[in-house]
Amino acid sequence: MQRNTCYNFYEKVEANIGAVFARYGRLVARHPWKVILVTILVNGLLSIGMIRLHVETDVRTVYTPMNSEANKDSDRVKTLFPDLSGSNFVGLQQLPDLGRQAEVIIRAVSGNVLDASVLAEVEKIYNYIRETTINKMGTSIKFSDICARNAFGCAIEGDFFFSPEFMSAVRTDNVTFPYFHHSTLGPIYYESLVGAFSSNGTHLISAQMLRLTFNIRTDKPNFEYIVSWQNEFVSRMKSFYSPTIEITYMHSKSMEDELDRNISGDIVLFSITFTLMITYACFATFTSRCDVVGQRANLGYPGVIAAGIAITSSFGFVSACGLSFVSIVGVVPFLIIGIGVDDMFILLSGLAGAQGKGSVEDKIAETMRTSGVAITITSVTDLLAFVAGASSVFISVRNFCIYTGVAVIFCYLNQATLFLACLALHEKRVDTNRHFMTCLPVGTKDEGNYQEKSRIYKLCCTGSPPKSRTEAESFLDKFPGWFIPKLVLKLPLKILILVIFAGYLAVSIYGITIIEQGLELKHLVSETSYFYKYRHWLDDNFRSFTPVSFVIPNTVLYASNVTQDNIDKVLKRATSNPSVKNNFQINWLTSYQQSPFYDDSSEYNFVSSLESRFLAHPLYQRFKNDIVIDTVSKRITVSRFYVLSENLKSTTQQGQLMLDMRDVAKSSFISIFAFSPAFIFYEQYVEVLPQTLQTVGIAVGIVFFVTVLFMPHPLLLIYVTITVVMIMIGILGFLPFLGLTLSTITMIHIIMSVGFSVDYAAHICHGFMISDGNTRNERVKEAVMRSGAPIFHGAASSFIGIITLVAATSYIFRSFFGVMVLVIAFGLAHAIFFLPVVLSLIGPHKNKRDNTRTESINSNNLSLEMQAGSKMSLT
Repeated sequence: MQRNTCYNFYEKVEANIGAVFARYGRLVARHPWKVILVTILVNGLLSIGMIRLHVETDVRTVYTPMNSEANKDSDRVKTLFPDLSGSNFVGLQQLPDLGRQAEVIIRAVSGNVLDASVLAEVEKIYNYIRETTINKMGTSIKFSDICARNAFGCAIEGDFFFSPEFMSAVRTDNVTFPYFHHSTLGPIYYESLVGAFSSNGTHLISAQMLRLTFNIRTDKPNFEYIVSWQNEFVSRMKSFYSPTIEITYMHSKSMEDELDRNISGDIVLFSITFTLMITYACFATFTSRCDVVGQRANLGYPGVIAAGIAITSSFGFVSACGLSFVSIVGVVPFLIIGIGVDDMFILLSGLAGAQGKGSVEDKIAETMRTSGVAITITSVTDLLAFVAGASSVFISVRNFCIYTGVAVIFCYLNQATLFLACLALHEKRVDTNRHFMTCLPVGTKDEGNYQEKSRIYKLCCTGSPPKSRTEAESFLDKFPGWFIPKLVLKLPLKILILVIFAGYLAVSIYGITIIEQGLELKHLVSETSYFYKYRHWLDDNFRSFTPVSFVIPNTVLYASNVTQDNIDKVLKRATSNPSVKNNFQINWLTSYQQSPFYDDSSEYNFVSSLESRFLAHPLYQRFKNDIVIDTVSKRITVSRFYVLSENLKSTTQQGQLMLDMRDVAKSSFISIFAFSPAFIFYEQYVEVLPQTLQTVGIAVGIVFFVTVLFMPHPLLLIYVTITVVMIMIGILGFLPFLGLTLSTITMIHIIMSVGFSVDYAAHICHGFMISDGNTRNERVKEAVMRSGAPIFHGAASSFIGIITLVAATSYIFRSFFGVMVLVIAFGLAHAIFFLPVVLSLIGPHKNKRDNTRTESINSNNLSLEMQAGSKMSLT
């Protein structure tokens, strides 16, 4: 009873929807030229919106969560503390963000920079950078005009390496470590400034690399000439040569500049993809009958073009609405071109199934009655998956999903208008027996006038309309239905296939347990980029320490022992964390207590002495960055203290550090918050997994809801659910084996794969449910005959759509290629191997009554099932 009810409901849903599409098909068949002209005009007008295309490359904006706690804390720090970068810059104590700088890493060719001749070369490059000059409107601008400053001049980290005292220590093998005690500058903590070093705990023995950081003032946000100077810095670094040292370099905007340049270069690959797709489309539609009248090869052109103009019109529309173009959106054309070609194959298969109908209107109506439903189901599931992704807190994910979702809509509309109108024109030509190349009337091979013509003449100049699906199909359409059943219907091979898939699940689950989270910044640019080289040297050779500040944003009584004890407990709890150095603090309160200026007789005297004596002393001026004093009331309104993390390379460790330090701050009875500029990027490490699970969960829920509406059968839903879960486990589990992490980039790929995975599974299952046969094997064979060819075409066109990305220099494009290969391979494998085997073993039985009713269903759904799988395109 339940099965019959489900079938009845399905028939009613499909009949009603199919009737609407059939009426629309008749309308297009009557006015094909009008539809073509209107579609091209609308797409052209929408494409004009691309003049408003704005590319957003700021990494903080695009790849970190919107309105995150770290971003809010950064804004609070900017408000609470003055920017003293133009007068009292102190590296660890200065910035609410990563600031502005130019940096160079120097590697000794000899393998050790602790050599007088190498350090002399270091001094040369130091002077070379300081002499970098630009000319603007007759004014020469040097680094000294834009540099961050402290009491000693321009704030350059590492400038002590070639000082006489350090050089003397090098000559005598007495370089103390990790502090170098300079007579003028005081103790200098430089552990993060040397790379690939060795030490005995108290002294530095050797180091292969060191780095110099030229800090640029930030107290004037629109400070003139900084960008021009940084660009000139890069130009001069490219031309620098020394036989003694090698260098790599960057500045604070290098990543954004290189990201923009990298994506622009890789998008050129789309022209190659477009050509390959047209070639495949024409080849795959070449009919096996080799008939000049029924030949469909030319239909590949409008199918691909319809998808191509959908890309420009959707980009124009979204750009006109003011949404920024982000780097990951660069893969959308490769995705949409594949989806469009799959829709084309669905419609072509529907047209092949309509051969033998009466008029051209009847054929187009039948095509839309069956294939219109198919492309609607798959387009809606894909669209809604992206709608779910549009709710993400990551701008990169949100903007990608919006751009792609709109492109899916436009691609669907173009196929249902422009390409459908071209099908109508094609059928009008066929109906009047005209040549597919010249459109001139030709005779049939059986006509008396052509009986004595040569075979070549008959082949090239005679023909007739196809009378059945077999005559209209291409060679490629016939292959899957012949080959696949030979593999999946023999018991030994069934067992082998199940064993292979069990191994696949085991490997995938293991992969999930070792997957890393987060996005390494060097992966946002090309491997040929100077910034990639810089990050590679930095990440592999230098230690990464994160300074964490504990900010007291309100006025408290600092002379009170209760307040001082609370601050001490917070800092002790922070430094007791295994991820934090237990012997490092920047603590103005402790320094004040140990100074001869300390006065805690009253809050007024405490603050007065702090302001007029302690902070005025050259040794303690650096603490001016950490204390804000109300000079009228003699109260400290804001202050902060610092701890320093251990060398943390793992993104998991970095994310946990942020969470732990926030917990420490919350344990205080006075208001304190923990902040580090690095936390802005660490937020993605703790947000990406819950965001992925939440977004994918929403996407799966929406997609299955649509599946239930269009294909309402409980068994079908069960099979689809199991298969989609297996595909998603495989995609996640194989990410580590591709060298990928769970990041905002791969999160986009995973969201995108949800809708497509449903398509792969649903159509082969549905084909089985409506197939005839007395045994499960017979029904599986028929299901493969119905769905195999479109699924094959979908996978092939999807792969062709992304194959050029293997040559991309962008990590974003190459990771997209890698994940899409997984989706295509796993989706195809589940659709043509796993599901047929499972259905042949434990698929639902069908009684005679069902078989009788299926005959009527088959006549209505044959075309739908033979193409629906083709939508399994760029998944």
